[in-house]
Amino acid sequence: MKKYKYLTLILGILLHSNVSAATCDSYPEDLAFMGYEGDRWRLYIAESEENLRAIDVAVEPRSFAYNPDTATFLYIGINDGIYLSKDGRDREISKPEGHASFTQPAISPDGETAYLVEMKDGNSKDTDIIQLELERQVFAPVSTQRSAQFEPFATQTTLFFSNVTCVESCGRIIQEVWSRDLASGTSRQVTLLNNISKQAVYSDVANRIYFSSNSDGNYAIWAHDLSENQTVRLTNGPGIDLYPAVSGEGTVFFVRREAGHSRLMCKNGANGAIEMPIPETITDLRELKVSPW
Repeated sequence: MKKYKYLTLILGILLHSNVSAATCDSYPEDLAFMGYEGDRWRLYIAESEENLRAIDVAVEPRSFAYNPDTATFLYIGINDGIYLSKDGRDREISKPEGHASFTQPAISPDGETAYLVEMKDGNSKDTDIIQLELERQVFAPVSTQRSAQFEPFATQTTLFFSNVTCVESCGRIIQEVWSRDLASGTSRQVTLLNNISKQAVYSDVANRIYFSSNSDGNYAIWAHDLSENQTVRLTNGPGIDLYPAVSGEGTVFFVRREAGHSRLMCKNGANGAIEMPIPETITDLRELKVSPW
């Protein structure tokens, strides 16, 4: 029975990834990422299917979120400030009183709410996930647990995040993907690979999450079917595969790091992953974003 479900998951991924004419021949129109160029990190978006454009922001970004429907960036600057950027104008958001730092923002599909990781006293060992109403600039706790929580990804009804369940007591880090129902406040563990599973993103194409995990040794991109509760590895390339992003048609994009180089990769259905061109001046990539809606 387990083998049957595994094969069903593989077949489902292949079929749903080919439901449209989406290919890896061009950039998805809502692609965004951080690229290292010269001596600093910059934000980039796909201006067209063939061209990338750097976005000018007030402060060098450390982490960011992007909502293509509202053309809005929310980013954390290297000065630890929180900035909202739209139409070429940046506005700094006042942080609540205290000594917390914030990182890894995410924006809800409707563009009204953001979620950020709060590092208490600037320490990543003690974190909560905080909600930020962008219009009123009001902060409120969403997920507070004794363990550290990272990398929120928001739908309108569910918040996915990674949860560190074991560090010092096990002698190694165990990090799994969890989900939280935003209406009821109920959280549950999604993955169970007993290694590091991180950077989860959701796709409503067959109700799956995609994430990076080192469960088989090196980091690869995995998929987990939320309906069948089955997990499968998708990539097997050299190096490490990080920052998955999934288009509305189910095409998977990710960053592959190998021999000191970062490459933008694309995997469509049963086809192997192929490299997509980026300017030679961009020497590193991180935090790949593609809208799944």
